[in-house]
Amino acid sequence: MVIYISSQKRTEAIEAVQSFIMNREKNLRNRSKRPESVAGSGVVRDWSVTQLHILSLIKRLPFKMNNTSLAAELNLSKAAITKAVNTLIQHNLVVTAKKADNLKEIYYEVTDQGKQLAAEHDKMHNQAEKKYHELFSHFHDDEIDVIIRFLKRWSMMS
Repeated sequence: MVIYISSQKRTEAIEAVQSFIMNREKNLRNRSKRPESVAGSGVVRDWSVTQLHILSLIKRLPFKMNNTSLAAELNLSKAAITKAVNTLIQHNLVVTAKKADNLKEIYYEVTDQGKQLAAEHDKMHNQAEKKYHELFSHFHDDEIDVIIRFLKRWSMMS
């Protein structure tokens, strides 16, 4: 379904999207300049969002997450999960474990250092959600529906 909008509105919409993208990229650049650290470990580096989400999931569900379940939960390939988890293991944030009744499957557990970083990520995630809730409180349900439709459509274009 194609909806026709005026040239003025189309220009305003394009400017708003461009401004949004530029601000988002600026925020991402600034965020990437601030490495996340593991308290007391001396480990300081830039952690990917995927790695932080993995830590959070494993912390929440110890001995229940493996590559398959992480890939399904995060909607990523097993290869991407393996790469992210291997980095977490190298930095002693995650360890592997096997269940007594299933020695074939490898599951993950978060170390104490990993728990600290996961907790920090969860705190930042909650802060971001609060910002989103505050932002969306300025819109009616029908406007939120349009925003959702726009974002889904934009995601499909990428």
